[in-house]
Amino acid sequence: MTKVAMILGHDLLEPNEDTRVYREALSLVKAGYEVTVFCWARRMEKYETKWEVERDGINVVRIFEELEGGFFSKVRGFWRAMKQLQLKVEEYGAAVIHAHDLETLEAAVSAAKKNDAKVIFDSHEDWPMMESVQNWFIGKYYQRKQKKLLKSIDALLTVSDELALRLGGGTVLYNSEPVEVVERPVENHKFGMDGVIAGYIGGLRKPILEEILDAASKVNALSLLIVGGPPKGRGGYNQMIEELEEVAVEKGANAKFTGPLPYSMMNECYAACDILIVGHYVDERLRDFAMPKKLLDAMAYKVPVIVGPYEARRKIVERYECGIVSDDWVGTLTKLSNDKELRKKMGENGFKAFKMNYSWDLQEKKLLEVYENLLEDKPSEEM
Repeated sequence: MTKVAMILGHDLLEPNEDTRVYREALSLVKAGYEVTVFCWARRMEKYETKWEVERDGINVVRIFEELEGGFFSKVRGFWRAMKQLQLKVEEYGAAVIHAHDLETLEAAVSAAKKNDAKVIFDSHEDWPMMESVQNWFIGKYYQRKQKKLLKSIDALLTVSDELALRLGGGTVLYNSEPVEVVERPVENHKFGMDGVIAGYIGGLRKPILEEILDAASKVNALSLLIVGGPPKGRGGYNQMIEELEEVAVEKGANAKFTGPLPYSMMNECYAACDILIVGHYVDERLRDFAMPKKLLDAMAYKVPVIVGPYEARRKIVERYECGIVSDDWVGTLTKLSNDKELRKKMGENGFKAFKMNYSWDLQEKKLLEVYENLLEDKPSEEM
């Protein structure tokens, strides 16, 4: 059985399951690979004796390294964590080392040398640009590091055509659901709301939600379903919700805030929505390359979308006519809320495109082809 080591810079299962990594690992397990995910757990009190666990045939091995103190102390903590992961992977002796995001790639490349393993770089986002948003110097550092490390990989996976082009080419795997999952019957209780419902699902960022609440207040008989909590790593949810509820009342917007919901309830959320507002989610400099999973989920559940004019999402929405590309929330919400037939047509268009191009059933085949091609030249005893 071929061993695969995945390296992840955060925990696979806690506090929330990383759906992309988990789905890739599960697809490989089903195809007969032995998969172990080596990940960096940062809160020791949550794990205690759960350093090694198994779920659905996926082995999870955690290392612990806290990030404390100032900048240089945190940098040292990061390098210690990556070294621990590297040593664990070397000991495992994988035929393929699958690095998720740039932060783990150097550890993967170094570990691969010991066992002559193949290296896959799975780039979930434009990491150098993401870092440059916070610090220009660090962004430049990662840009140089990425350029150097790309010479040592054997295959590249990423999330959008735009990011693949930026990285010099690779296989695009969309973070989508299997057709079988989205076609399961769902009880549509609409969360107790009436009329046309526009949904927003994802991290709650106050500026964009204030814009959405203001826009919704100007559209007759429109309700807002807002699902999610604060962006990853941030607190202050209760205070933010209180402030946003006050904004909704002041503006006269009919809005319901559900708070964070388990992943298993997302199908109910999409079933409740007549329209989905796909948020910006990330800094403007990152938006052209980002492919929000919410867009693909909306297509899967036949919900027309409103997206901003950013390349990766704009291209899909315009090509398949499954929503409207605009930063005019009032105009687009008014148009879609007043035209049931248009919503239905756009929803059907999105679902057809999802089945033909974006479902996980199709992404899984691409993933397995990458692995098969990589391992063609490996000695038979490693297979």
